[in-house]
Amino acid sequence: MKPKTIILGVSGGIAAVKAPELTKLLKKQSFDVYVVLTPNAKNFINQKELEKITGHKVYGDLFEANFDYRQVIKQKKVEHIELADKADLVLIAPATANLLAKLAHGLADDFLTTLVLATKVSVVICPAMNVNMWQHPAVKANLAAVKRLGYEVINPASGMLACGYEGLGRLEELDKIAVAVTERLKISDSLRGKKILITAGPTREPIDQVRFITNRSSGKMGAALVEAARQRGASARLLMGQKDFVTANDLLVLIKKYAPDYDIIFHTAAVGDFKITSQASGKLPSRRPVKLHLEPQVKILEQIKKFNPKI
Repeated sequence: MKPKTIILGVSGGIAAVKAPELTKLLKKQSFDVYVVLTPNAKNFINQKELEKITGHKVYGDLFEANFDYRQVIKQKKVEHIELADKADLVLIAPATANLLAKLAHGLADDFLTTLVLATKVSVVICPAMNVNMWQHPAVKANLAAVKRLGYEVINPASGMLACGYEGLGRLEELDKIAVAVTERLKISDSLRGKKILITAGPTREPIDQVRFITNRSSGKMGAALVEAARQRGASARLLMGQKDFVTANDLLVLIKKYAPDYDIIFHTAAVGDFKITSQASGKLPSRRPVKLHLEPQVKILEQIKKFNPKI
């Protein structure tokens, strides 16, 4: 059986010095490994050592010294495209804050970021940086953005950092990264090309202007389904309670709007079974008893096929 091909992208953080060891671990798992370095990563890496470990050229320069665009046109060979096409998985370890920002916004100004945009396979990102950088709002926003793009993230570990700080920011243990890669490649792309709509989280039904009835749903199941669907190649959209909708009727309106454009729906939202017959105006007084009359909600699940019989 032909070995799986891993593209190991290395960006310019101190954890880049672990790239040779990680490469050896991946080779032990019988993967064929190609290494791509960002310009700053070259300050930490002995390219000859990596070439000896992998048996392949180490890539880094988008335009090498002898670059001739006429040869590219004549031969119809573009290195970063050819390498992207070889990959079964792209692993970036470490990923600096700078690289995370580039990936979040689709920038492609070097070999690695251009390759990422050119590949159709799974991309796994292993961030590593100073603890304060990891907690910065901009980094958190970029992290959320790469996840929305379908990239997978192996969060950093906690411990002593090269800068002398202690906390979250260390590159995850290399053996755990290697295991995660192996497990990831066991997942099929059986949902590639499918559009999946997922609902999650609780609804709230108002009692008055400040109070409501709800339930304890966290929405974690829906979030996990989104991640699993994207891992299998699907395009997934999450409708989350208290973010995208509040009441059951809000959710019904959204499903009616989006369902016709989707192939599959996972309706995991915890929709309240009842609503208040008549909502009080203002705020109900709290010094006297209050009787609430509840009436059943429309069952959203029973309506979905009316919006899209093929879903």
